[in-house]
Amino acid sequence: MTGSHDMHLLGIGYIGLAVPDVRAWTEFATSVVGLAPVATPAGDGVHLRADDRSWRIALHEASPAGIAYVGYEVADEAAFARAVAHVDATHGEVCHAGADDLAARQVRDMVHLQDPSGLRVEIFWGPYVTGGFCSPVGASAFVTRHGFGHFAPLVSDLPAAMDFYQRVLGMRLSDYIDIGPGMSVQFLRCTPRHHTVALTAVAPINGLHHVAIEVSDIDQVGYALERATRAGITITASLGRHKNDHMLSFYMRSPAGFEIEIGCGARLVDEATWVTNRFGEGDLWGHHGLTAEAMTESVGPTIR
Repeated sequence: MTGSHDMHLLGIGYIGLAVPDVRAWTEFATSVVGLAPVATPAGDGVHLRADDRSWRIALHEASPAGIAYVGYEVADEAAFARAVAHVDATHGEVCHAGADDLAARQVRDMVHLQDPSGLRVEIFWGPYVTGGFCSPVGASAFVTRHGFGHFAPLVSDLPAAMDFYQRVLGMRLSDYIDIGPGMSVQFLRCTPRHHTVALTAVAPINGLHHVAIEVSDIDQVGYALERATRAGITITASLGRHKNDHMLSFYMRSPAGFEIEIGCGARLVDEATWVTNRFGEGDLWGHHGLTAEAMTESVGPTIR
């Protein structure tokens, strides 16, 4: 017998992005976001660093644009064995990675499966640490202590997605926002980070709205906003603060069409006292442009 307590995911360890133009996205990631590029082991695309890990984001030239895979981390071999047993019992369609995949991800072991929208979900342990991260834009400091940010997929079947992320991956609902008839955003966590996945239902489509990258303080947010403005990047949602997780952030259009959120100050969940809340709106102030219609328009083609 297994339960969600068998899943102790430590957040997102890495993300693989499908982008039509790797060169353009690399330039955006390095000169605007502040990530550091390195060549991938197999020469397939580009890896981007944000801290002492060998990589956090991989870029693969492909269409349609969106997330190619997400890797969730567990602590060690014993936690990995428990997670695999839980996924096998609750989902039953788990595949063990071969030597090529392990070399490409630079991890000790990994399994993969698909969520209801077709997104490849990976669970791994034993990442490669290299140290010596240096941002191309200077003093950028990324916050990765509870995983590497979060992402917001648009899902066509919200009940199926909620079942998968809660029952199979063991995530917990932090809160949710109603944004219109039959439309909502469900914020799910697997660490003290307020949310790792924000399941968004605004239309009968599957896609990626945004990937969020957390930085250390408001000045880092401001520097990123200044770099984006000078580079002529479209700011899709102005500077603002979310009501639920308190993130102070802005959103910008990446060269692949989906958006990148840069923010700071996100609250952490205390499991002993946390109450799941429903919100009727998403922001304390700002974030002008972040609407259901804009979310739908930003996605374009489906994930798969």
